[in-house]
Amino acid sequence: MDILYLCLLVPAGCSRPNPNYDFVNELGLIVYSGTVPSTQDLAREVLQSPPVQIRAVVAEHQTAGRGRYGNRWLDTPGESLLMTLLLPLQVGESDRAGQLAFVLALAVADALREQAGLAVQFKWSNDVLVNRRKLAGILIETASDAHQQMWALAGVGVNLLQGDFPEEIRENATSVYLETGRRLPVEPLAQQLLRSVDHWMHVWRRDGLPPVLREWRKADVTAGHLYRLPSGEIGVARGIDNHGNLQLEVAGHVLVVSSAEPVRGIDAPGE
Repeated sequence: MDILYLCLLVPAGCSRPNPNYDFVNELGLIVYSGTVPSTQDLAREVLQSPPVQIRAVVAEHQTAGRGRYGNRWLDTPGESLLMTLLLPLQVGESDRAGQLAFVLALAVADALREQAGLAVQFKWSNDVLVNRRKLAGILIETASDAHQQMWALAGVGVNLLQGDFPEEIRENATSVYLETGRRLPVEPLAQQLLRSVDHWMHVWRRDGLPPVLREWRKADVTAGHLYRLPSGEIGVARGIDNHGNLQLEVAGHVLVVSSAEPVRGIDAPGE
């Protein structure tokens, strides 16, 4: 593991310390790394050395970053927040881990509002937008550690410093810098994201999906977007049902599509 530095989660923030591992259980720990294949894969490595004391892994660059269905997530070194949060799952939560995409979206929104003053929108199932351009993406996977404890690996990619994008995604992508003119550092955003995730995970565990979905819907712009089914048919999104499924109109009929199904937004190449 190519670790650049470790950051203890303390209110004063991160000064790139060399921490004493005896205090990790009390404070939590973020691992900051250089170039890795993907933060999701790095998190899976972490799970194989229990007890797991690391709360998140962050990389400067990914050579094999991925989104949903294995789609590549492209980044320029040092221009994005590339992060995977390690979330231990309680009994029965693995079956509804897909709902964490909504939890993470709210946490990303809170962190960006707090750190950058940005108001974002959401597009089912994993896109965070500003002015209908993609600013961030979320990937939820599950894995077990060496003791068979189940975890959610919540991958988050946020465009921070990009001043331009490749032509093929230029019309559909944006960054914090393009929207605000600010060069937002990775560290405070990563720490704020962890704190926001803690809040929304608590809400989800205490009250279930309904309050999370109510908040998510306040910024939902899914309706009207186009999605392609595995059959090749194209449908128009009509909204999200109370279980977090996409309602997709195809040939005059409304289909209910879960996030586990390989349905792709055709107007967002990076999805």
